[in-house]
Amino acid sequence: MRHWQIVLALVGILLVWCITGIGDGLLKAVNGLPNAADYVLGMWPPDLHILPNLVEPLIETVQMGVLGVAMASIVTVPLSFCAACETSPCRLAYILSKMIINICRSIPTLLWAIIFVTMVGLGPAAGVFALMVHCVGALGKYFSESIESIYPRVVEVLEAMEVDGAGRARALVMGLGPAISPLFSSYIAYYIEWSIRVGTILGLVGAGGLGLRLTMSIRMFRRQETSAIVLAIVVMVMVIDALSRVARKRILEMM
Repeated sequence: MRHWQIVLALVGILLVWCITGIGDGLLKAVNGLPNAADYVLGMWPPDLHILPNLVEPLIETVQMGVLGVAMASIVTVPLSFCAACETSPCRLAYILSKMIINICRSIPTLLWAIIFVTMVGLGPAAGVFALMVHCVGALGKYFSESIESIYPRVVEVLEAMEVDGAGRARALVMGLGPAISPLFSSYIAYYIEWSIRVGTILGLVGAGGLGLRLTMSIRMFRRQETSAIVLAIVVMVMVIDALSRVARKRILEMM
């Protein structure tokens, strides 16, 4: 039997195993499609009269995303240098920084939001901290990998700077910094977009933003209001995506 046939057989076995595990749930979902269609039809037309009331939570969602990524970036830049093999000051710093990065990104953002809601209460502060912690893990991984991939290209420059009297830290900032800053900026621009999109979901657990308003509308069965909020979220995400795409393109042109 060829390798691709073995792979297909294993995939088939895996799918059968998954279907047998949740088959009843899928059947209930299919039987509930008429109710879902009725719910969707009840959302039309959207209640556009509430759009002025969505401006404040929309701005709050953007602020949550930008602030979360900004705080994460401040923490992640030094952390990523410790998490890169070539620039880490010692083995202990490397292990601890890798552990922090893995813990931060292994827990879903929504779960971080639940944790911070219980710690600091309802509101956008919990969302900011949840986004920050997750972005520390995600950006830490990308930043450290960028350092490890670019370091061999500039190692001779760094050694020459150190021979000329520059310290290790100064050599890294002056020699490695210009090479990695466009990549870092591109990742930050992407995660600002990502954080704003995810920020609309964090309101489901009380972490502020448009998601909180959406949750209230769903629970009160205001379907036309719900569709208007969903429409506002879609438009916001499209605008943020376009701005982020332009920013990343400009940043990559600098590389």
